[in-house]
Amino acid sequence: MRKKVALVTSGFGTRYGGVGVVAEAIRSALQPEYSVSVWRHPPSWPRAGRIVRVAAQSFIGSRAHPVLVIYDHVHLAALHAAIPGLRRIPYAVFLHGVEVWESLTGRRREAVLGADLLIANSARTVADALRFNPWLPKVEVVWLGSGTPQSATTARRQPIALMVGRMSSSERYKGHDAVISAWPILRAAVPDARLVVVGTGDDERRLRRRVEDSGLAGIDFCGRLSDSERDRAYRSARLLFYPSAREGFGLAAIEALSFGVPVVGLAGTVTEELFPKREGVVLARDLSPDSIAEAAIPLLRDSHLADQLGQLGRERVEAMFLKEHFARRFRQALAPLLDGELKCENGLTSTD
Repeated sequence: MRKKVALVTSGFGTRYGGVGVVAEAIRSALQPEYSVSVWRHPPSWPRAGRIVRVAAQSFIGSRAHPVLVIYDHVHLAALHAAIPGLRRIPYAVFLHGVEVWESLTGRRREAVLGADLLIANSARTVADALRFNPWLPKVEVVWLGSGTPQSATTARRQPIALMVGRMSSSERYKGHDAVISAWPILRAAVPDARLVVVGTGDDERRLRRRVEDSGLAGIDFCGRLSDSERDRAYRSARLLFYPSAREGFGLAAIEALSFGVPVVGLAGTVTEELFPKREGVVLARDLSPDSIAEAAIPLLRDSHLADQLGQLGRERVEAMFLKEHFARRFRQALAPLLDGELKCENGLTSTD
């Protein structure tokens, strides 16, 4: 009989952002060997309803005696001490980035200190979390993997740049404003360049208005795309802008590089950890218009250069960041709790 593992999450897939993609990857990583029960915390419900639902599921689920409970977010992990039936069950907490890049207090601190295993998506996430929480226990670093092998395109890519991600007023560090500020310089150098902005959010209206008020040409907002529409966008683009100043990992960059689309990132961020030899990436020095334009213009001008760099990125993704890579790394991190053993692999380290 397969061992039972419970996963506490708000939901699966891109609808729930990067955390939802990670939750789906966690479930997929475990299902071949374990019986996975899902305890949901639906974010669209009123707060009281969310708490009641997930608490009820946790109470009932605890009576099935899972060998491990996995919380895909530190806020959900605060539930563990509140449900009497859970207190004797080991639990793990996944750390993503900004949610632990602040002082953790109260139940969130208790949840982290009480966890049998803490997992983070990058060493950058751990380092920044320690700046605010120097008491943080040992954390296992498990790089994500969302890419799937993609066939190389033979079509000549047009000078199209993508930005993919949520446009949130609380997450303006993702770089949309910086790219828009650099766009006049880019268009002057590459007059037929286009910027396609994929995603939605409460900051989209402001960004659209800024583009319209500035009279900028060549910028299109296309909203949320289906997975197939997004894949077509990657196949047609010459580069992805991903100059996020505060990113725990960066799934969009991995997705783009799996299609051979080079990435314009930002120096001093997690991109340097994931691509230490600059495989497929060009790093802007800072978020100034001149720096962004300097990084992007050579790729927009030269399709052959973009293809060469993109191929290097594709090779890096296929060697380290496919879904099966994450599955192996994640199961290895859980092995001390589930199987009593731990094997080593590149991309799996600790804060020790």
